[in-house]
Amino acid sequence: MKKIILHLLLISVLLGGCKKLDGPDHSTLTTSAVLNTSRDLDNLLYGAYSALANDNALSGYWRVFPEILADHVELNVTENLPADPYRQLYDRNMALAQYAQSWKLGYTAIQNTNLVIYAIENNIVTKEKDPEFTDLNKSRLEGESRFLRALSYFEMIRFYGHQYGHNSSSANSGIILRTKPAINITSIDELKNESRAAVEAVYQQIITDLKAAQTLIPVGNDLSRRGRASNYAAAAVLARVYFQMNDYQNALTEINKVIGSIPGTIQTYPLARIPLTGTINAAQAAANVLAAFNTSGAGTGLATENIFDFVSVVSAPVNGAISRKYLRTVAVEPHLSISSAFLADAAFGTTDARRVGLITTAGAKNYSRKYDRLLLNVPVIRSAELILDRAEINAMNAVSNPAAHAAALADLNVLRDRAIPGYVPATTVTVNATVVLAEVRKERVRELAFEGDRLHNLRRMRANINAGSRLGALPLPWNSNQLLFKIPDAEITASPNVLQNPD
Repeated sequence: MKKIILHLLLISVLLGGCKKLDGPDHSTLTTSAVLNTSRDLDNLLYGAYSALANDNALSGYWRVFPEILADHVELNVTENLPADPYRQLYDRNMALAQYAQSWKLGYTAIQNTNLVIYAIENNIVTKEKDPEFTDLNKSRLEGESRFLRALSYFEMIRFYGHQYGHNSSSANSGIILRTKPAINITSIDELKNESRAAVEAVYQQIITDLKAAQTLIPVGNDLSRRGRASNYAAAAVLARVYFQMNDYQNALTEINKVIGSIPGTIQTYPLARIPLTGTINAAQAAANVLAAFNTSGAGTGLATENIFDFVSVVSAPVNGAISRKYLRTVAVEPHLSISSAFLADAAFGTTDARRVGLITTAGAKNYSRKYDRLLLNVPVIRSAELILDRAEINAMNAVSNPAAHAAALADLNVLRDRAIPGYVPATTVTVNATVVLAEVRKERVRELAFEGDRLHNLRRMRANINAGSRLGALPLPWNSNQLLFKIPDAEITASPNVLQNPD
């Protein structure tokens, strides 16, 4: 029987966190001792989901870091504790801003998904061993694994690599590309030959995985599987990837797969709007814009605009870190407040519920209310983002294409209609395509505020990263090395071929 030696991270996650290992495990295990059934593979997937839903990953710091490093939040000094992991990041002191746990969790998810794919490709789990390992179940397991692996790589490459298109083919410009599990390792020296792939190679792997996930995961807008990947989620994340790459035609194709191809409408994952038609009042507008951030659990009746989210239940909340950063209570001030730069860039109308209902003022400071619950599902991607992407793509073509102009305006109106009481569809922006594009980008600031979009979007547009509320600080260019996270020292020490990001 084939013998394998599994990496420490795999073992710890496979065992569901019940056993904490503090050093490399060099014991030899048979495959039958680790993987027998589809449920074993599902346990690995649960470990991958849990790694990404961790406070230090996609339900927490990976959403907070892009805001802290940009210009729309400021540290609430009275609540900033010495142990908080972002003081150096806010000061843009990247030499000290190392987040080893975030790096580890990303590669934990990748290791687990790699093993699931390996087990399927090498017939380690078969129908003969497990009758539940049907073709449909096999396809789902591989599809979800490819989705999670792609999601992990995409989030990490945006922190540790430059914006796509800037020296993307250069050697060592990306991160370590691991597409095989750490098995059959007889010596730690075998892991020391790894090096960083090019940004281009990482993006191509992400695209390959997300395309495969769409065909492998069973088709359907399956809201009963909250917190698990769907083929729609794979298409939505692929749209985000293409949009980040400035590959707008491919982004538009993926967007239309998810929400339909008619501007001004959303076929699946509709935005919350009560009432469905007619005029809305202030209370209804506030409920509409809070809907995506106002649910918990995996039951029915949850926010329909959340294409993929991480689920919180009382026994396993996933919003601890992000709520602590933003949630204000009578007894506790949040770690982050809203900068004056955000309010200037958003330029809200006086009745816009995203200003009235999603921002609270206390003293001289403003705070976000998006995460204003003790227990909430954390949205990873929602249909509002796809509407904004499509509106911007069309707005960029509006100068020479009247149909694109009208399409951009139709999608712009959809977002405003559910957020602004008594909203009348825009007419003033129809006369100038340049103004339409500016309005769409302003709408993005309003709608996606504090969701981890700000830094990545500025880099996509190759715009300066302004100082925000940092006194005496200068803007950073979009391709500054000062925006690159440092690879943890432990990884550099363990793998001499892994080069550190420059200062």
